[in-house]
Amino acid sequence: MISKTKRLISITTISLTLVAAGLSARPATKPERILVIGDSMMQVTAHALNRRIDRIPNVQNRRHTSLGSGLARLDVFDWHEKIQELVNDFDPDATIVWFGANDLQPMQTDNGIVRPGTPEWSVEYEHRVGIAMDRLSARDGAYVYWLELPDMRDQRVQSDVALINRMIENAAEQRDQAFFVPTQTLLSREPGVYSPYIIGPRGLPVQIRDPDGIHLNRTGAERITEYLVEYILGDQ
Repeated sequence: MISKTKRLISITTISLTLVAAGLSARPATKPERILVIGDSMMQVTAHALNRRIDRIPNVQNRRHTSLGSGLARLDVFDWHEKIQELVNDFDPDATIVWFGANDLQPMQTDNGIVRPGTPEWSVEYEHRVGIAMDRLSARDGAYVYWLELPDMRDQRVQSDVALINRMIENAAEQRDQAFFVPTQTLLSREPGVYSPYIIGPRGLPVQIRDPDGIHLNRTGAERITEYLVEYILGDQ
């Protein structure tokens, strides 16, 4: 169980992170229905968010994650279709999204296959992100919070997620109800440089990443959960 003192230190740190990331402003109305979706990046965090939001009165939450999926291979798992199904059924006021660590791969389009490293690929991927954002924010008061992919241990993967992050940020900037949520300040000791651990409240290293160098462990998931709850709902 987290002590009040330790929790206060944690929340204070997160609040400072929010301000540094330009995310100090909160939605005007507290959401009553929160949807959490994503690929393997979101799986552990989705469970942490579910447990945390369940403790908040008058807020419902639903989660859907799919391992090995993403927006590149809609022929394997059609996230656009699934998103529309979830919106129709749950009508979320806020959706937290985390995709992309495995998305830098060829994509099938109506005009043929587009390959990573080409302008056509970037245009298509940003278009797919935009479709997802538009479906999740189709009504007034429905907001999308799309998480930045964190720093990665492998330099090739780090380069891949840097491109994916740019496409997501570009799409969010074009939409009033979609937000690109920085995470690297929270999940790295130095943003832009991978680290499996951060320095905790007692000055000791705390591991927050999975041994695979890509995903978060449970501690990392709980850390970003507090960040998101503070940002979207205020300190509950």
